[in-house]
Amino acid sequence: MSSALMIPMLQKLLYVHKELNHLASEKTETLKKGDVAALDALLEKENEYVKTLRTLEEERNRTSTLTMSQLIEQAAPAEIQQLQDLQEQLKKEYLLLKQQNQLNQQLLHQSLQFVNMSMNMLIPEPEKLTYSSSSKANGYAGASSYALFDSKA
Repeated sequence: MSSALMIPMLQKLLYVHKELNHLASEKTETLKKGDVAALDALLEKENEYVKTLRTLEEERNRTSTLTMSQLIEQAAPAEIQQLQDLQEQLKKEYLLLKQQNQLNQQLLHQSLQFVNMSMNMLIPEPEKLTYSSSSKANGYAGASSYALFDSKA
């Protein structure tokens, strides 16, 4: 495929990556606020862009098996600079997206740790179910242990 036909496709890929970066930044702020409804909406938008990205990548792979470097080598002199600029912009957007997603992953991990810690503080540990020599109900100490769910409800 000629580089003249690849340039519009690469521009579309760049646009989708920029939009994904914008959504990733919004997701970071949403995670900081703890707004689950807004996070769901962002994830739906992100899913749409990821589908578009996959479609563009599949189309690019069907039309050309050349790498960007090979494409630049074979390009007409007038298109070389434009292809190099697109390559640099795509690299930059990809790295930004990768960093932002790593930050979001860390924020999610910390949120889950906080939730687990909070749950552990709210739910007391039940007494250990071990046999004892005392004459408690049926001869074991766990008969009066705390139940998390009321079976009569």
